Amino acid sequence: MKPVDPAAIQKIIEEVAAVEIMPRFRNLENGDIQFKGCNDPVTIADKAAEEALIKRLTDALPGSTVVGEESHARDPAIIARFGDDADVWVIDPIDGTRNFIEGRREFGVMVAQVRRKETVAAWIHDPNTGHTLSAERGGGVWCAGKKMVLAGRNPAIPKLIVIGSRLRKILCEPEMAPVLGALPALAIGSAAAFDYARLFTGEVQFANSVAPRASCLLYRISKPWDHVPGLFLHAEALGYSADFYGMPYDAQNGKSGLLLASDKETWTQVFDTIKPSIPQIKAADA
Repeated sequence: MKPVDPAAIQKIIEEVAAVEIMPRFRNLENGDIQFKGCNDPVTIADKAAEEALIKRLTDALPGSTVVGEESHARDPAIIARFGDDADVWVIDPIDGTRNFIEGRREFGVMVAQVRRKETVAAWIHDPNTGHTLSAERGGGVWCAGKKMVLAGRNPAIPKLIVIGSRLRKILCEPEMAPVLGALPALAIGSAAAFDYARLFTGEVQFANSVAPRASCLLYRISKPWDHVPGLFLHAEALGYSADFYGMPYDAQNGKSGLLLASDKETWTQVFDTIKPSIPQIKAADA
């Protein structure tokens, strides 16, 4: 396949967000919100943005295929495309759909390019500010023309673990108190696009966010559209991640848990602390 220009892909993402997402923000009408399953909303903006991204990204890279959140909801079998030789675009058209519906600004567009199961480029775009976190293999992580670094590598930044919202309930259980007491401070995430952005610091802040920076992220469920883009950005900044079995992330298995840290030593320290509670975490209700 021919190479693609990362700047051109970023422009596609930004244009689709401007046309299909932002005009509908805080402007949804009756019937614009549906549910894919129990308590899992999708809007007309999610669908329109994914359709536009599919068309423009596959046009930009002929022969490529797509694994998108909304496409997967219609046809779960497309997850097998990760095993194909063709390049795969991983798309979350609106990460943070609940925030979008409720009129909160913490939502973003997540896209990654995967080639033979290896991610080669990724973008996380904030339609509200126009900021985009981006990376291509070996090039580091960038936002607004400035290189980003992992906050967890700066000893002056307090340690903080941001956890996926699906873990909120289990962490309130009494038996988890000893584990929580042995961990750094915790915060509940808002949307994966913004959770991953909190890992980075530099001369600019993604989305102009003043939220405390994160040294680690912890998730029970790790669907590819939520995590493939952010994991690549994290890896390009030399972070370390693995699932609850100590194995690299598998995009075709989103139920193995996921822990990210600034380095392997920090990952091991946090994982060893939570390891006795992994069975409860894995069994927690969504």
